[in-house]
Amino acid sequence: MDVNEKESKVSHNITIQYEIQFRFCESHFGGYQQPFLYFQVLLLTAQFEAAVEFLSRIDRLRCHAVHVALVLFELNLLMLPQSSHQQLLTRDDSDPSPMRRLNFARLIMMYTRKFESTDAREALQYFFFLRDLKTSQGENLFMSCVSELVLETREFEMLLGRLEKDGTRKPGAIDKFHNDTQKIIELVAKDTEAKGLFEDAVRLYDLAKKHDKVLELLNKLLSQVVSQATSPQSTRDRLKNLAFDVAGRYRTMGHEGTRSNTSTLYLLLDLLTFFDFYHEGNMEQSLEVMRQLQLLPLTSDAVEHKVGAFRHYTDEIRRCLPDILLATMTILHNQYKNAKNTSAQSPVVGRLKADDGGKDTFLNYVRSQARALIMFAGMLPYRLPGDTNARLVQIEVLLN
Repeated sequence: MDVNEKESKVSHNITIQYEIQFRFCESHFGGYQQPFLYFQVLLLTAQFEAAVEFLSRIDRLRCHAVHVALVLFELNLLMLPQSSHQQLLTRDDSDPSPMRRLNFARLIMMYTRKFESTDAREALQYFFFLRDLKTSQGENLFMSCVSELVLETREFEMLLGRLEKDGTRKPGAIDKFHNDTQKIIELVAKDTEAKGLFEDAVRLYDLAKKHDKVLELLNKLLSQVVSQATSPQSTRDRLKNLAFDVAGRYRTMGHEGTRSNTSTLYLLLDLLTFFDFYHEGNMEQSLEVMRQLQLLPLTSDAVEHKVGAFRHYTDEIRRCLPDILLATMTILHNQYKNAKNTSAQSPVVGRLKADDGGKDTFLNYVRSQARALIMFAGMLPYRLPGDTNARLVQIEVLLN
């Protein structure tokens, strides 16, 4: 067959395809009355894309359309559009032929949407066919679909695996389909963080062994709840348990987090303990924790040093400072009231006892600690909320 004959045959085929699509159309063949007949006509004239799209419009035949498309796609017989965001069937206006392009990715995602929430493993089987396609942002389409599937179903452990107590990862469903599961987990973690689901993102980054990101997010979350009173199943309670689990595992197994984020996490954990004692009414132990942390000056001589040290704390610690100052001042006020109501012959509640010089000495000692805190608050290169300063001064007045 010479070149002219080939061109003539191609031209003839294009004419037949054009006649079937635009002249006779579905109605001529009774498409919806005899769907398989019209499907065969399109298939036999090599209009695979139009054939699949037609069959997919009929609910009871959509599954057949999808599986035919899978076979054609694997045989590299489908014409695909440039973007996965285009309509299911499109035609390039600059192309003189009647050939259409089938949005194979959209077809798969439309089909799996009906059962992905109840059978995520089955949906993964179909998404795997998209492994060589890209999104409009250049991302791997399979990985992108897996990320959406995880966020939609919240089947984190079943799909991505979970961390065991020894720090190893128990495989999830994606391990069957993809060698680079680490990259998928990282993508899901980033998407989760972008959607504001920070608590889930912490667990996913932990699963992906992105330790510094775990510490960074965990510090931000803890700083928002550290001063709150705890209650079972509260956000603070969940984050506290998660933080202690991460800190214990990282201390035992090692990690790759920065020193700044690591030290911030451990300080926040100590502050959780401080506020736990405080809200339980255990003022003595709460104040003892604060003394051990050496975060605040409790003598006038230490004020300047603590102000200088404050510059080195992260924003997460600085954010907690107003509540820390108020809680510590409240503890001192509590000690002052208890001492005022104690007889001169009885031991004074606090670090100093009656043997150390009596009640007046202790009251002066409490006042000096409160005065140091007021000086510290005034010298900080950090603007405290107006109501915090007002309440600090108000408590100091009560001590005098």
